[in-house]
Amino acid sequence: MDLKELAENFWEDVKERGYYIITVILLILIPFFLVAPPSNIPGFDIIYNGAKFPVISEIYDFSRQIGLFGSNTWFLRILSLCAIWAIFAASWDFLSGYSGQVSFGHAAFWGFSAYVAFWVAAGFNVGIPVFQFNIPIIDDVLFFIISTLNEVLIFFLGQRFVLDPIFALLFGGFVSALLAVCIGIIALRVKGFYLALLTLVIPLIFNSLANSFKELTGGNNGLSSDVTRVVPLPPSGPLFRETSALNFYIFVILVFFIAIGIMMLIAYSRIGLAFQSIREDEDAAESLGINVRNYKILAFTISAFFAGIAGGLYAQWFGYVSPTYLESAASFNVIIMVVIGGVGTISGGVVGAFLLTLLVNIFLKNIFSGVHGLDMLSFGLLLIITLRYMPFGLTRAKKDQKRAVVLGILLALIWTILPSGKGWGMDLFSSVLPTSGSSTDLISKLISIAVSAILTIVGKIDYLGQMVTSLTPDNIFVFILLLIMFIISIPAILVFLIGEIIGLFFLQGILGMNLGSALIKAKFLIYTCIGIPFAFYLPKIFKALRLRYWGVWPSAGRYEPD
Repeated sequence: MDLKELAENFWEDVKERGYYIITVILLILIPFFLVAPPSNIPGFDIIYNGAKFPVISEIYDFSRQIGLFGSNTWFLRILSLCAIWAIFAASWDFLSGYSGQVSFGHAAFWGFSAYVAFWVAAGFNVGIPVFQFNIPIIDDVLFFIISTLNEVLIFFLGQRFVLDPIFALLFGGFVSALLAVCIGIIALRVKGFYLALLTLVIPLIFNSLANSFKELTGGNNGLSSDVTRVVPLPPSGPLFRETSALNFYIFVILVFFIAIGIMMLIAYSRIGLAFQSIREDEDAAESLGINVRNYKILAFTISAFFAGIAGGLYAQWFGYVSPTYLESAASFNVIIMVVIGGVGTISGGVVGAFLLTLLVNIFLKNIFSGVHGLDMLSFGLLLIITLRYMPFGLTRAKKDQKRAVVLGILLALIWTILPSGKGWGMDLFSSVLPTSGSSTDLISKLISIAVSAILTIVGKIDYLGQMVTSLTPDNIFVFILLLIMFIISIPAILVFLIGEIIGLFFLQGILGMNLGSALIKAKFLIYTCIGIPFAFYLPKIFKALRLRYWGVWPSAGRYEPD
């Protein structure tokens, strides 16, 4: 495959998944226009120069004001976590999606590399422990050999071996790749269901070892140290924390682009074609002269290397490492991310990782705080819905389905962040509409929620009306932006109104939840769940009405049946 053909294939892939790629890129670029520039990167202040992206920055400001997003530092950490999970998901998709070797044990490389990167960044004493068999001759020989090796190691590495955190990440990735070669030589001799079962056991073994060697791994308590961080946390001050978070975010995004770029280049090269031929039919690939065993091990190794990089970054993100990194839950999470995003695309893993990480960390953990296992429950529901309506994942869905997902989320975001104000409309409807009083029965709660939903619509109109009476050159752009957003959301207002009443009645009335500060996030989640099917069926409804009353477009004349 020459460079031109590689570029054509890549461009076709980008066009097919353009909706999601643009969304991910916008998310990645948001912090560069919204937070303070990093202090320790020469020349970045010249590129940054304090500029704000006109539309994105205003939408983000509105979102923060109503409580949809937290502080800048918090948002940067969430986006960093999205990028880390995206690298991990893409690495699994590279192995299972392209070469067809389904692995349920990818958490072994993720967690093992996290431990290795932690050890070499925090530093450890160089030396092999001396052990004895209580046999004089053998013990003397062992003592001589081990002592000699220790002297050689100390001569080359020093008494204490410490690596820079960045090199520690690479070292952890290479050790994971070496581990994958050792495991792959044995594991990849089996196929299909048996390979999946074999890989499922690997993280369980590593988890047991991590809990057993407590002096080395810290046991269940794990190990923690700021030494392992690429960007150490400063002592105090919100501005310093924000700058530090941006520095770490920039580093993670750079690693993200490099990792995804390398995997995509390999996937679109001759090696990638060999992987795909093995996935489709191993016997046919072997008959064409492809060394199936070596290519399987190569795919396993490359995948483990990038999974190890993601594991090391994840340990730095948290600031500690523990045996939970080696649990099977991490493997299943990443599999679900890839399946929802689209298997065999690499970009599908990225989309699934961003979507589910944002869903859990921004919305579910805040709305359903205290409910354990909710992330797996939501992952399972999304997986069922995806397999039912988009069996090949979001990135390989039909064009109208992709459009509906993006438009539905956009409508939900617009209707959520449109501010509400108190004006004559609110005063009028507050006096006319019934209230729930102080009663706590379900009917009263339903009335209260319905009144609140109606007043939400009136309040948004009141806010725009107040801005009309106080337009200045400073706020005219914001007014135009809000007016456009309101006009775009008009077709969905009635659907959002009904959905808000039913959704909040279920959460607050039937389940008895006290949403409090998470109310706006619950509303956005409700609007999204309703907005996506609304955006999907609305064009079909228009098409049905057009065919029913015109038959063709009105400009072509009314259709008269025989």
